[in-house]
Amino acid sequence: MITFVLRRLLMSVPTLIIVAVIVFCLVRALPGDAAMIMLGGNVDDEATLQMMRQQLGLDQPLPVQFLAWLRELLSGNLGVSVRTGQPVGALIWDRFGVTATVVLLSMATALIVAVPLGQIAAHRHNSRTDYAIVVLTILKLSMPSFWVGLMLLVVFGAMLGWLPTVGFVSMSQDFGLGITFLILPVTSLALSEIAVMTRMMRAGSLEVMNRDYITHARAKGLPERQVLWRHVFPNAFAPTLTMVGIAMAGLLAGAAVTETVFTLPGLGRLLVDSIYGRDYPVLQGALLFIAMIYVVTNLLIDIAYSFFDPKVRLS
Repeated sequence: MITFVLRRLLMSVPTLIIVAVIVFCLVRALPGDAAMIMLGGNVDDEATLQMMRQQLGLDQPLPVQFLAWLRELLSGNLGVSVRTGQPVGALIWDRFGVTATVVLLSMATALIVAVPLGQIAAHRHNSRTDYAIVVLTILKLSMPSFWVGLMLLVVFGAMLGWLPTVGFVSMSQDFGLGITFLILPVTSLALSEIAVMTRMMRAGSLEVMNRDYITHARAKGLPERQVLWRHVFPNAFAPTLTMVGIAMAGLLAGAAVTETVFTLPGLGRLLVDSIYGRDYPVLQGALLFIAMIYVVTNLLIDIAYSFFDPKVRLS
């Protein structure tokens, strides 16, 4: 197990280096001048503008800028925000708490709903229940998450007034009020993943139900519920578990739109603000941080996969 984890961590190093190069190039390809934006956008004094570029290191060739950033990165320094002057690492960590709460709650909700729905649809294959679940998942897959979020805001926030539509309160400050601010964004993100995972779980369960050992378990007289949860679920859930890592990356990417729609002070909102403000250090640090989260998540998924699929052994 330890050897497997160390090998995967070493394999992730080239991935992160490639991501760092891509992030650096994409950020530098954005139109606009960070020095000009930092000075207010209207600067007639070229000397002042040039001095600001020197302070930010933007007057150096791109390879020199990248090596300087990489050197600081390896020392644990992500730089300082151009807009606020705060350390990028502290800024990302503060915002990530909100995003992690929304993403983890969305993923947990999706798994809790999708796994039973997928098994029910497979167990009642070609019945009205199966058709209803399939139709609902297809309808949800055809709706973008930001549109669903807007509709939730309109219906449950503006029209019915049941839930708040603007702002955020941390659960550490007021647990009950904090939950009310999270219901709509979590629901918006979870609905998309529920549709994907339900179809994945249904397909996996249908495949497993046709195996000989399932027929043998039923022939032994085991109750159908025990057959489903003891024999079908572990084998059918393994492919769905693989999708969790991809879904987590999708939720992190979708958080930028969701947090903008629901005005949440999370990492996605920080990314959007950094793009508009040409805040290179924050943008680079946040994107690299998300890539690291994605690598770690997939490592944990690979480890967990062996517990559901006995054929997989970690050496």
